[in-house]
Parts: sequence; structure tokens; C-alpha cells
Amino acid sequence: MSTPPSVEALVAEALRDRPRSSDLEARLVVYVEALLETNQSINLVSRRNTAQHVARFTRESLFLAQQLGSTSERGGEPATLLDLGSGGGFPGMVVKLALPDLQVTLVEGTQKKARFLADVCQRLDLRGIKVLWARAEALADRDSSYFKPELRHHFDWVTAKALGSIAESIRLAAPFLRLGGIHWIFKGERYEQELRSARRRMRQMRLETLRSIPVPGSEKSYLVAIKQLERS
Repeated sequence: MSTPPSVEALVAEALRDRPRSSDLEARLVVYVEALLETNQSINLVSRRNTAQHVARFTRESLFLAQQLGSTSERGGEPATLLDLGSGGGFPGMVVKLALPDLQVTLVEGTQKKARFLADVCQRLDLRGIKVLWARAEALADRDSSYFKPELRHHFDWVTAKALGSIAESIRLAAPFLRLGGIHWIFKGERYEQELRSARRRMRQMRLETLRSIPVPGSEKSYLVAIKQLERS
């Protein structure tokens, strides 16, 4: 049996295509250490080939951060990002570590996972980040005790990973997008079929596909960007 790579090696693998930053590398090491430790008791990442999954998800999240980095401020104010179904922190936590000035809200429906994310924020003394223990549907539902009207149509970007089909993902994300905001979704090689299936819903919700970008170093993984044209 091969020896699992060290946390430092995992982080170095994830950063291999980026300019090296000692601060980012140090923050990622602390995060990944906490993730692997907690994963022994809470299923944050698959326990099969965990190291490979962590390196890949971190690399993909950093690629998203690169797409956002050139427009991380709007009108002199930090941009805002909502991450739905944050789980172990992909992509929202990693994007925050890469773009410290970004205002980030992580939404996670499982209490233990939400507590893990909050613990990481505390351990790294992160500012400009919130963790909400709630389901996305409840936050947007006026009849729910979890309803937060201040989140509606508030965010420049809403991110999602493993929230189901594109049609389902935009249903959950659209209530939180500001006019001109973008929903970023990680998808597999069948994303074009999912976009075709979601076409009618996207027209109804005044959404359009901006672009679909292959994720470097991640076979059959794509980043899909969908823009809010008008209020849904």
C-alpha cells in the first residue's frame, strides 16, 4: 500500500499551475489539515482516494478564484459571493482563502459540516466570511423561519458544486443573484445536455449562458457561467 501524500504535497499539487504565494499556501495547509482530520469522523470528502479528491477539488476551486480575481471589486466595494451546499469548503472556502477581500457567505444544510466550516474560519481568523446552517430553499422562502430577505438579489456571484442538474442549480441560485450576477457551476462532460434541458427554465428566469470553460488538469470537468439578465 502506498503512503498517503503529506498535506504540504497535496497543497503543492493543487497550486502547481498558479504563481506561488507563501501566504495562500500556508492558509491552504491549515485548511487541508483540518479537513483531513475532521473527515475521519464526518464525511466531508469521499474516503476512497481522499488525497486525490482533495487535490482536485482544491485545484478546481483555485481555478474559479482566478476567473473571479480580475473583477473582485465592484464600484470600489468588495464583491460578494454565496456558496450553496459548501460541504467541506469546495469551492467557497478555497476561493475565500485565495481572494481574502471577497465577502463570502457559505451555506450548508448539515449542522456538523457547517460547524466544521465555522471552526476553520476561527482557526484562520478569517474576516468577511459567514457560515449559515440552512438549506438554500429555506433562506429564500418567505414562509420559512430561516428566511433571510437581505440575501435576496444581493450577490455578485453564487457558486455551487454537486447541487444536482443545472436546472436544479439555477432554481436554487437565482433568488440570490443581483441583476447582472453570475452563477458559477462545476459540471461534468454532460453539461451541454443539461444546458439544453434547462433552456426553457433559463428563459423563464431571465438567465443566459455566458461561457463554459474546461478546468485545466481536471479531466471532463467544466466551469459553467450563467448570468442573471433581469429580476426573476
